[in-house]
Amino acid sequence: MSENAVGTLTEPPFHIRFAHTVDRHLVHRAAVAEVFVTDTRQIGESVYLAGAQTPLSHSYYNDHIQRGALTDVLLVLEACRQAAVCGGHTFLDIAMDTSFLVNEVSVQLRNPEALRTGSDPGELQLLTEYPAVRMKGGRVRQVGVEQELTFNGAAVGVSSMRVSAMTKHEYGSFRTYQRGGVAPSTREVPRPDRSGILAPAQVGRTSPGNVVLAEPVFDAGRLTARLLPDFDNRSLFDHQYDHFPAMTLLEGARQLALLAAFWSGRQLSVTHVLGMDAAFLRFAELDAPVVLSAEMPGSGEDTVDVAFQQSGRSVATASVRLHGEAKA
Repeated sequence: MSENAVGTLTEPPFHIRFAHTVDRHLVHRAAVAEVFVTDTRQIGESVYLAGAQTPLSHSYYNDHIQRGALTDVLLVLEACRQAAVCGGHTFLDIAMDTSFLVNEVSVQLRNPEALRTGSDPGELQLLTEYPAVRMKGGRVRQVGVEQELTFNGAAVGVSSMRVSAMTKHEYGSFRTYQRGGVAPSTREVPRPDRSGILAPAQVGRTSPGNVVLAEPVFDAGRLTARLLPDFDNRSLFDHQYDHFPAMTLLEGARQLALLAAFWSGRQLSVTHVLGMDAAFLRFAELDAPVVLSAEMPGSGEDTVDVAFQQSGRSVATASVRLHGEAKA
């Protein structure tokens, strides 16, 4: 990435602040508590730098049984998403009434020791470029994002995503046409019976509220489970949705990969997820079962490929990379 510094008389080039979070509307969040980006700056012709503070205590992102604890890969990815959206509104002049649909996403963390949580909140810096921006009718329609990640001063990995963009009115019309009717929202669908959810320890969690899988079945070397999250979990459903959001599907993929590892005899206390690639093929509806499945990983295998099926159709795929070397 190019580095054409743009400094000021009062601040050095590339100085990123971690003093407070940005306006929650810039990252499409309803709750201020779910905002992690603290600053964004343009540092070159088409290069941007963002900062995000990672919390030490969060009911979702810090609820893991692994010791010693590493910064949650989905927290890093959420910070990447927020930085990309914030930068899009701030620097690419993408209208605030834009709805983003995630088509593909990838996060790969390669320095687990640098990701270990300490006694202070973490400082994540995200060097961001938008290498593919497609315009139509004067509006941004598709955006590609690439990010290089530094955590507490150490390089820790990369992230990329490809998203589609449309106005909220266009989204509503498209969604109704695609489904053949108005989709119910998370406030409207009946709360499901979650009495069959997995024990939290089997998916690396301590809180039942963060478990999103139920009804596991192992047959002919393949593990399946139903996606059954708590719609009142505000980290998974920050605001009203008319489908399962990408981050909730990714949580399901992570938990299925950890369940497969657990049933294969691995100790989850030292098994971390450090990489995820996913493609989202169609909307995962709230009012029909979503079933996840994966082949059980063989000895020495660290990648679990997860398929998402709903009503006989594939809605998403994900690849989850496990890492088992970090010790307490």
